[in-house]
Amino acid sequence: MAAGSRTSQILAFALLCRPWLQEAGAVQSVPLSRFFDNAMLHAHRLHQLAFDTYQKFEEAYIPKENKYSFLQNPQTSLCFSESIPTPSNMEERQQKSNLELLRISLLLIQSWLEPVQFLRSVFANRLVCGTSDSDVYALLKSLEEGIQTLMGNYRLLHCFRRNMDKVETFLRMAQCRSVEGSCGF
Repeated sequence: MAAGSRTSQILAFALLCRPWLQEAGAVQSVPLSRFFDNAMLHAHRLHQLAFDTYQKFEEAYIPKENKYSFLQNPQTSLCFSESIPTPSNMEERQQKSNLELLRISLLLIQSWLEPVQFLRSVFANRLVCGTSDSDVYALLKSLEEGIQTLMGNYRLLHCFRRNMDKVETFLRMAQCRSVEGSCGF
């Protein structure tokens, strides 16, 4: 398990279990705001990374005239994380408790642990072969697979960007409610 995912799980555990652990005297008093500040920093970094990666991929591989038609294709429009019920608008988010927002955020983060590993392996340079005649077919097959994979991963990158935006929004709302009272959401 990567250090970042371990940190995220520990942070989520600490945020979810903190009230019970404090009652039992198992945790020294650490300001809740510090937990949320760290969570927000990580969520913002993930969202920015997802946004930047998606934008660079889109600029490099998706012609502007095909940008939206590609996502409207039924085969490329659904995110695998659509099965995780998330509030879709401000009113629905406001109706969720902090615990529910944190649980949804954790589910979204956990749902991306494996796909992010997959994306990392896909975008690693795998064409480190010689160019002898015997390698031509293998290189062509590898290139074919690479292009198919790149086009297939546009949807995955789009979903990653959307979900990290949701995580950042949910954590910001929970932070405002828990630490700052009401933030006008």
